[in-house]
Amino acid sequence: MRRITTKALSVLMLVAAVVFAAGCKPEDEPNNGGGNQGGGNENEVTIKVTTDTPKDITETTAICGGRVEVSQGVTLNELGICWSKNTNPTANGEHYSTTNWTAPFQCALMSLEPNTVYHVRAYALRDSEYYYGEDKSFKTLENNIGGGDGSGTYNGHDYIDLGLPSGTMWATCNVGADTPEGYGDYFAWGETQPKTTYTWATYQYCNGEDHKLTKYCNMASYGNEGYTDNYTVLRSDDDAATANWGDRWSMPTDAQWQELWANTTNRWTTQNGINGRLITATNGNSIFLPAGGYYWIETLNRVGTDGNYWSSSLDTSGPNNALYSKFYAGNHSSGPYDRSVGYTVRPVFH
Repeated sequence: MRRITTKALSVLMLVAAVVFAAGCKPEDEPNNGGGNQGGGNENEVTIKVTTDTPKDITETTAICGGRVEVSQGVTLNELGICWSKNTNPTANGEHYSTTNWTAPFQCALMSLEPNTVYHVRAYALRDSEYYYGEDKSFKTLENNIGGGDGSGTYNGHDYIDLGLPSGTMWATCNVGADTPEGYGDYFAWGETQPKTTYTWATYQYCNGEDHKLTKYCNMASYGNEGYTDNYTVLRSDDDAATANWGDRWSMPTDAQWQELWANTTNRWTTQNGINGRLITATNGNSIFLPAGGYYWIETLNRVGTDGNYWSSSLDTSGPNNALYSKFYAGNHSSGPYDRSVGYTVRPVFH
């Protein structure tokens, strides 16, 4: 069978368990309704698939799952989840499959359309026969863009209007955080996933050293074998905000950071036990930036003392560095720093 994999889905959890039922014989037809196969003969086979009720539904995501019961000794090829805007989706359409059929499972459907009804079914495959659970439907939430006070929600993440001249809206949380005080995840510049070790040896866009860059390089002396591409701002595929939150989110440019500091007041404070800077606009709206420190090699440094936030802008005077915004109890500043270090990300909405 040909499996379809999509960027729309990532596995969250697998929990090992299986339920066995005895005394059934093989059945020729697939189970399209979720009921047991067989009628009590001791040689008949039971394959029962159950679709779990979708949960944790947002504008673009939902958690879906399923379970299967089989007769003792019966082996399945795979099980999975299929989904569609139409009723009774099948594994011939969009689906996720796993060969770990002895485990009920949950998965996160991603990049769904807001305010849209979807149908989902769990399924199991034995040889060439498909067995489906019942059809369960859910509706994604509607995006709340542009509330009366300039605030809104997009892809499950909140933003707020700080009355800036450019109209830039700032997120209320860091990437990877659920609250304004959460540090969130740490990213090397141009990478979109956190990792355990932050060095040039593990950096995605170099050949092991800071003067052997393989992307975002405007000077041949810094490029691997003289490589240049003259990219000076992160492309969307390499932007941690866009990659994790969706197409209307991005990391702020250095100019957007400068605009933020120049058109608001800010003070060092503690919010819910976390040190950081409270940024307050003339319209009365505010955001809190926690002092999350930074990762170098495998160590988190200066947490609670420094805030270090990437911009999407390359340091064109030395492209092994990127521009970032830094603050601490006494002041704030901006400048270049080593692209391989792990900093936090506060997105902007556009």
